[in-house]
Amino acid sequence: MDLIKKNRLKFINDESIKKGYTFGDNNPYFVEVYELMDKIEADTMEEYLTKLELERNKYEQTAKNRLYG
Repeated sequence: MDLIKKNRLKFINDESIKKGYTFGDNNPYFVEVYELMDKIEADTMEEYLTKLELERNKYEQTAKNRLYG
C-alpha cells in the first residue's frame, strides 16, 4: 500500500473513532475504503482526493442506474 493511501486510512480511522462511527456501511467512509480506494492511483493527496471525487461520482451513477434501470 502506498503512503498516500496509508495516510488516508489513518485519517479515516482517526475521524471514525472521533465521531463514534463503527466501520460498517453506516460509516460515511465505507464506500471509499471498500469500493473505491483500490481503483485510485495518485502521487499526492490532492490528486487522490480529485480522483476520489471522480470515482465516487461514477460509483453513485452506477448505483442509481442499477436501482432505477
